Amino acid sequence: MTATEQNRDLVLEQSAEDYWNRYQLTFALYSVSDRAIPSAFDGLKPGQRRLLYQMHASKLLPGNKPQKSSKVCSAVTGNLHPHGGAAMYGAAALLAADFQRVKIIDGQGAFPRIQGDIPAADRYTEMRLSPTGAALTSELGDHAVPMTHTFDGEWIEPVVLPAQFPFLLCNGAVGIAEGWATKVPAHNPREVMAACRALLADPQLPDDALMELLPGPDWGCGASVVGSDGLRDYITTGKGAFTVRGTTVIDGKTITITELPPGVASSTVQERIRALVESGEAPGIADMSDLTDRRNGLRIAVTVKRGHDPETVRDQLLAQTPLEGTFAASVVALDGDRVPRWWTVRELISAFLSLRDSVVLRRSEYRLEKVEARRHLVAGLMAVHLDIDAAVTIIRGSDTVDDARTGLQARFTIDAEQADYVLAMQLRRLTRLDVLELQAESKKLDAEHATLTRLVSSPTERRTVIDAELVETTRLFNAPEFDRRTHLDFDAVPLSGGSSDDGPRERTINKNWRLDDRGVFSDSHGELLSSGLGWAVWTDGRVKLTDGKGLPTKTRDVPVAPDITGLLCSGVLTPGAHLGLITRRGKVLRLDPATVNPQGAAGNGVVGVKLAADGGDAVIAAFPLTGAESEAILSISEKGWKVTAVWDIPTKGRGGSGVGFHQFISGESMLVSTVASTTGFVRDGKPVRAEKRAKASVKGAATGVAPAN
Repeated sequence: MTATEQNRDLVLEQSAEDYWNRYQLTFALYSVSDRAIPSAFDGLKPGQRRLLYQMHASKLLPGNKPQKSSKVCSAVTGNLHPHGGAAMYGAAALLAADFQRVKIIDGQGAFPRIQGDIPAADRYTEMRLSPTGAALTSELGDHAVPMTHTFDGEWIEPVVLPAQFPFLLCNGAVGIAEGWATKVPAHNPREVMAACRALLADPQLPDDALMELLPGPDWGCGASVVGSDGLRDYITTGKGAFTVRGTTVIDGKTITITELPPGVASSTVQERIRALVESGEAPGIADMSDLTDRRNGLRIAVTVKRGHDPETVRDQLLAQTPLEGTFAASVVALDGDRVPRWWTVRELISAFLSLRDSVVLRRSEYRLEKVEARRHLVAGLMAVHLDIDAAVTIIRGSDTVDDARTGLQARFTIDAEQADYVLAMQLRRLTRLDVLELQAESKKLDAEHATLTRLVSSPTERRTVIDAELVETTRLFNAPEFDRRTHLDFDAVPLSGGSSDDGPRERTINKNWRLDDRGVFSDSHGELLSSGLGWAVWTDGRVKLTDGKGLPTKTRDVPVAPDITGLLCSGVLTPGAHLGLITRRGKVLRLDPATVNPQGAAGNGVVGVKLAADGGDAVIAAFPLTGAESEAILSISEKGWKVTAVWDIPTKGRGGSGVGFHQFISGESMLVSTVASTTGFVRDGKPVRAEKRAKASVKGAATGVAPAN
């Protein structure tokens, strides 16, 4: 018996759909809403929020003694976040890293200083909240945000933190979940706060005015934004790609790299440079050394060989290494229902301002309850003070506390709560000075009550308070460390490819590249790539269009795709041409290249023509179709042949199964070969008239049919 037959009671039969709905879908929803995607309101991921809340609850505030990182992270995972301590420590170390635009955690010990650094073990480091981190949690004691139960129901945690500045825009975020991904660049906190105040004053602020206040990203790692392409799209739509370049300094024959683009580790750049030197693609580099230390920060020194221009070598490094690349921003965040969606920068700031309005409203309501309760007691006490002798007489003449309470209520027209407060009052509160203090307190409470009432009832009053608090929060960013670090070089031209305001730029690294029918890029054979769009077709129906992005600067034989197994042929499409794909079962797909997204050198193609599921079909021919009036396709089967006019074949997008154009004679089921010609075909010296797709193939031998001269 098999193991399954022996353990039938342990076997659970379940359809794939039920399994997905019960397990995979549950995990996907959890990953999106409770793990990888930040909130649009406080800008934090759940793990980050719980970490800061635990540190606030543990009194790890600025000026207090820090605590071992292992203890903090263990408390978070035990009380709030049911994940491993290593993952939590990684999140904490990132918030304490020096390259963060705003350090939320004040770390003691070896925390990351440059991108790619690994922090010391959590048993060796300590942490507490920084002043800016405390600004995210300081109003928790004012009941300013809603609370909810933790995963095990033993504790409560905030739904969002009462953040005093938009963390997501200041520090940025990167996260990947099931079907969703977010990538938000960091910005200068002073500029962000200025934009917040401007949108608070005028929610309809024009995009141009918003971009003047928030012109572009500002990462803690520095670097430069090259050109202005994509920045406006990012600010106004939440989606946009722009070029980011690291900082280099040329001193004689030495190129020193001092800043890297965001998310690029020093080791990654060094490995790429070594690979270029070993492959001979960087002949001008003599040596490279890593001079990075804690005093001077990042320093990668590249020595240029004698006879080579350092600026040329520098440009080569920018074009061939991650020292320059594209930052594809995608502002995805959770809304109030914890549902992910795309946000514009304006909407993110509006979400933060709505959070601040909610915080001011909730804390005002909470404080108003306290003030009303205190006013009620003070009013009762002041009523008793008007005739304190009568109050003493009532209390001394009562047999029980209940009698005293009833007597006070009847004599001074106060309620039971006020009477109990009078009964619990100490004798020293009967002095004349205390009466004066009580009157002053009453006036102060009346004024505060009026102010709080206006705040609760008037959004305009709350906006005034929010603006004043934004000004106060901005003072946290007065230190020199918050000066702009990322240079916005709008006039520079990217060296790693891209487009300009005047349209696509010709990528200079492609000017000598050629692509032949074997699927090989080189500089010696094939069609020139810069004059068109490269194409490749596989027998399994895949097709790839490419503009050569990702090819090395040095020309050498490079395959058109990482996997060219089953590649049928390739070439270069001239502008306006279509691509014809012929299957063995007599179908043709006239593919419009505009419906296929070009891929870089790493792409393996996409589905071009959909073949039959039985596996008996395959692509046997592919060629460009120019659309000339006399253009035709010659198809040959075992017993016949046919010439089909290209103009009769409809243009389609990718992924279709094609249309039938060659009807088989009895006993036939497959084509032997096909070929296309723009000049038509001749047989026995006479032109062959092209037929429509629906007509049957011509019987007879296939010999003697050739393209017309």
